[in-house]
Amino acid sequence: MRLSDFSFSVFKPGSQLYGVSLNIVMLVYAALLPFSNAFTVHTGPSILMILWLLEGRFEEKRRIFSDYASPWALSLFFLFAALSLLWTEDMARGLRELKYYFVIFSVFIVYFTSLRKRYRKAVLYAFLLAMFISEIYSYGIFFDWWSVEGASASNPTPPYMHHIRYSIYLVVTVILLLFQLSDRAVPAGLKMAELFFLLSSSVNLFINGGRTGQLALVVALILFVVARFGLRWRYLLSTFLLLFAIFYSAYHLSPVFRSRALMAVEDIRRIVVHGDFENSWGERIAMAIVASHEIADNPLVGVGVGDTMSEYRKELCKKELRKYSYTHDVPHVHNQFLQICAQTGAIGLALFVLFLFSLLKEAKRAPSSLYRAALYSNLSIFLFGFFSSVIIRNYTSGLFAFVLAYLLAGCKEENSQP
Repeated sequence: MRLSDFSFSVFKPGSQLYGVSLNIVMLVYAALLPFSNAFTVHTGPSILMILWLLEGRFEEKRRIFSDYASPWALSLFFLFAALSLLWTEDMARGLRELKYYFVIFSVFIVYFTSLRKRYRKAVLYAFLLAMFISEIYSYGIFFDWWSVEGASASNPTPPYMHHIRYSIYLVVTVILLLFQLSDRAVPAGLKMAELFFLLSSSVNLFINGGRTGQLALVVALILFVVARFGLRWRYLLSTFLLLFAIFYSAYHLSPVFRSRALMAVEDIRRIVVHGDFENSWGERIAMAIVASHEIADNPLVGVGVGDTMSEYRKELCKKELRKYSYTHDVPHVHNQFLQICAQTGAIGLALFVLFLFSLLKEAKRAPSSLYRAALYSNLSIFLFGFFSSVIIRNYTSGLFAFVLAYLLAGCKEENSQP
């Protein structure tokens, strides 16, 4: 082939090259979600957004935006969070915080509008395969197959990820596997492998110490069953019996789960009986109290994305809040809604809540109950996590956007079918 025969038009914006490249990067992004914070938070979202712009197809994307409110709500939330840099004093911290909102904005918009049908299952399998590999790593730590610094048999969470975030990954994996097992188009042989994976993920959830994911499983599983089968007593009874069996077995067979459960009961007893908040649950209550004072001082537009924790520490200087000074060094307020409200005020929180309600409303439009069930239950996992910690962070910000956009794109695809 001569150089003169080569057409550089393949590199022009709108070329098919960029659409194919974008979907390949989406597949790679899904595969790296459980492993690489560097790619999924720092470089991947920017690459996705650049390819999305070069892909073109703006008329088609405009129609999607006109039919669905969630991309608009999320875009407005991100823009307002970026605008809050204008009243942020710590600009460096503000930019670091803003990157998490850029992750959910870019990943959600790209997956929802540009993921092609022929790549859909490949993207999902890439994520599930990555989680399977991470579970082998975790089980290897638990059974002492290999020694990993920062992890042990009593704490087999991969050391590069916090146990709360890993528990979110595990329960999301459980729901996605239930989604797969409920799909009649999935071959029987593959379903057998996915059933084994479902069992291993469930066990792994309880040998790790993430109570957030363990409790989120209860809400997510009940929602999945109700959305899929309705309020039929035999399904509900079976679900409650299954959950009872899971937690009963975990309590008696998993030392990690048992110790964490007893610790939670003791923490609550100390709070109720002695008014002692210097424990895991008490710290969350204390942080919510201090954060509420911070929000009351800046109710409409917040303190800006970069000044949340500096203003939080100023609040601890107030006489009535000094008793909570033991929370001085926390990295965030351990509640996503309070974090957003402190950063961007009532306006930013309203836009974010509008995004969440839009997802719920749009899921109802799907003809099949399967996608609705998967979307409702996965959204409940993150909503539950929002009240326990700040989920839009390293690792979980990309997971949040990826899972919800993937499932909503499936609802959109069903709606477009004649």
